[in-house]
Formats: sequence, structure tokens, C-alpha cells
Amino acid sequence: MFALLPLDANDNGTNFALIGIIVWVIIIIAQAVLFIASLISILGSKRYTGGGKFLWLVVVFFAPFLGAIGWFIAGRTAQIRTSAP
Repeated sequence: MFALLPLDANDNGTNFALIGIIVWVIIIIAQAVLFIASLISILGSKRYTGGGKFLWLVVVFFAPFLGAIGWFIAGRTAQIRTSAP
């Protein structure tokens, strides 16, 4: 296994760079999972019709992180009002 801290003076911080790369990969994977989960959740939603789903998909595609967070915080449980009796 590799050490997390530099062990000698000739290391020049390559282990810290490796840790940084690993952290970025984890963040990218988490964002991709959040994006895909939001798409699946939007398409499977029973609350919205085609137009509402389309608008949420546009939001999620143009702002992947914030759009997906917005969907899970506000979109899934939104109170939908109709003018029909």
C-alpha cells in the first residue's frame, strides 16, 4: 500500500497530489450518481405531466449539481395546484 504522507525529502508532495486526485474522482462520481438519480426520479414522478417533467429535465441538464439538489429538495414534494375541479 502507499503512504499518505511524504516519507522523504525527495518526494515533493506526490502523495498529496494522489490524495487530491482521489478526492476529485470521488466528487465526480458522487455528482454523476446525483445527476443520474435525479433524472430517474424526474422521469418516474407521478406528480408531473410531460411539460413539468420537461422543465425539470432542462433545469437539471443546464445546472447539473444545483438542479439535481433543487429537484430532491423542492421538486419531488411540490404541491401542484390545478384549476380543474
